Amino acid sequence: KLNNISSVESRVEDYQPQALFDGVLSRAFASISDMLSWCAHLPKATGAFYALKGQLDGNELAEIPAEYCVQQQHQLLVPQLQEQRHLLIITSRN
Repeated sequence: KLNNISSVESRVEDYQPQALFDGVLSRAFASISDMLSWCAHLPKATGAFYALKGQLDGNELAEIPAEYCVQQQHQLLVPQLQEQRHLLIITSRN
């Protein structure tokens, strides 16, 4: 019953929205670095990336480009799921 959602079938790097977003959410994306690279054109200057991840990989976190900063990191508890889940909130340093 959401009336302000629309679906777009496109490769994310090709998608050019009419208005930039307050937030860009990713789930099951390749890597954080790839997400930031391919989606960099989507959020407003004050926007954020919300990356849903399973286990956090120190190497993957270390590869986040220097122009970005992990503002918050939350461990998520999903009912009836024993695996790790995390939410990273990432913003531009600019």
